[in-house]
Amino acid sequence: LGIQLFDRIGKRIKLNRNGEEFAKYAEKALRFLDYGVDAAKKVHYEITGQITLLCYAYSPILHPCLAAYAKLNPYVHFMISQFALGERLKRAESPDFILCSSSSTLPFSPEQFWISEPLAEEDYVLAASASLLPPQPGQTSRSLAELADYPFITLTHNSIFFRDITFLLCQNAGFFTKSPIQTDSYDAQLDLVRQGLGLAILPAGYIRCLKFPDSDLVFYSLENCPYRHTLSLLRQRKALMTEAAQDFWVFVLDYYGRPQDSRD
Repeated sequence: LGIQLFDRIGKRIKLNRNGEEFAKYAEKALRFLDYGVDAAKKVHYEITGQITLLCYAYSPILHPCLAAYAKLNPYVHFMISQFALGERLKRAESPDFILCSSSSTLPFSPEQFWISEPLAEEDYVLAASASLLPPQPGQTSRSLAELADYPFITLTHNSIFFRDITFLLCQNAGFFTKSPIQTDSYDAQLDLVRQGLGLAILPAGYIRCLKFPDSDLVFYSLENCPYRHTLSLLRQRKALMTEAAQDFWVFVLDYYGRPQDSRD
């Protein structure tokens, strides 16, 4: 620059007035260079594309993970559907991922085409209306054996994404379920319980996803329940996965604390 920027004071150097003035512009220039580096990296590494997710489980269970990923990758577009998966697959419109549970009824053998990773396990809970099953102070659990005389609201056997476990649990408790009403959705099932028409057994994850507390409903843990509800995500083989799908898969495994996936 042809001017002195530093003054030596003993063994140290210090910016003088010339240096202080120049430093203001140097800092701005370096900051802009940093912005340029970040912009170039963003263009190079930014994940774009579309990810299709078909659900044979209650999809809002996965929504917090989706929200966290979307914040980091705003240019990835998600298509989420809970319609009949079998018909979609028959038309060769294979999704990137399938969300299913241990009680899902899939119209194909997942081992043939898909890689499955269990993400989380949760308990089943009993839902009841206070009018049908009056709560007792301090009681947070129930034994199914004491509920043999109560009707249960169950899901239909041909529900598109769920095989109701109520019948199996009640049989294990020593009685056959009385199910005067069946439906094909959790929401309808819980509303019928709210009306006092029966009890229902639901995954705890669905209860956590309820937007509003309901004073007419009471939820109990099930005593000595031998089964848990397992949530799994199925992916295509890596050779068929897009860049966006592979990136999302790595994020999901990290989000749920699962080990890295070295499978093809």
